[in-house]
Amino acid sequence: MISQKGLRQGFLIGCLVIAGMGSCAFASEAALQPEIVQLRLSFSNMYLIKSEKPVLIDGGSNSDMAALTKGLAAQGLKLKDINLVVITHSHSDHAGMAAELQRAGVKVALGEGDIPMAKAGHNDNLKPTNFTAFLLKHLAVKPKFEPYTPDFVVKDRFDLRPWGIKGHAQQMPGHTPGSLVVQLEDGRAFVGDMFLGGYLAGQISPHKAGEHYFQANEEQNFRNIQTLLKQPIKTFYLGHGGPVDRASVEKAFGK
Repeated sequence: MISQKGLRQGFLIGCLVIAGMGSCAFASEAALQPEIVQLRLSFSNMYLIKSEKPVLIDGGSNSDMAALTKGLAAQGLKLKDINLVVITHSHSDHAGMAAELQRAGVKVALGEGDIPMAKAGHNDNLKPTNFTAFLLKHLAVKPKFEPYTPDFVVKDRFDLRPWGIKGHAQQMPGHTPGSLVVQLEDGRAFVGDMFLGGYLAGQISPHKAGEHYFQANEEQNFRNIQTLLKQPIKTFYLGHGGPVDRASVEKAFGK
């Protein structure tokens, strides 16, 4: 596997040979955007951002550690190599391993509005958006997880540059009171459960954007989507299903 450092050195040497010491700055930026690896867990997605200090987006369910360890190993990494996990929201299928990750030395970032859930180790009162969601709430959702206290509390914007990532996390309440969106400067964004990809947790048509099963504040969540569509985001990474492109989000929720 070629490291980021090796890729950078090879690219710069190529620039010097081809351009005769000319500037390759803008091309270099495009070539060195961090790789994103989707880790499919039992019920949700986690994402690995392969930056200088690897970062995870979301913390899965409390039974997903074996799957996470296997997914990291496939990328040549161990849990001790992870520096930070950004929890998009503190529901049991996204924050289930947060406490265990902390014990392994991984720092946890969470939106301020979701701290009560994190400390209680229990989902908030899920508000179904359709009848299927009502059934899921009562038959499939396991609301409990190990309580935790985040290392970083995100009140507004949380800069990711200390981890080698050009981007930030921002609190956008809607799906939950403290839901976070992580935006990279290259037009990629992680939106958690702001909306779904496909049906049956992404098992069918995963690249088609649609309404999520639960929303704490459906109107605010819709406004959040409109806000993101005003920004140059090209690809949306989701907690279930996805990724989805901008055109699919526009078709589902309008400009």
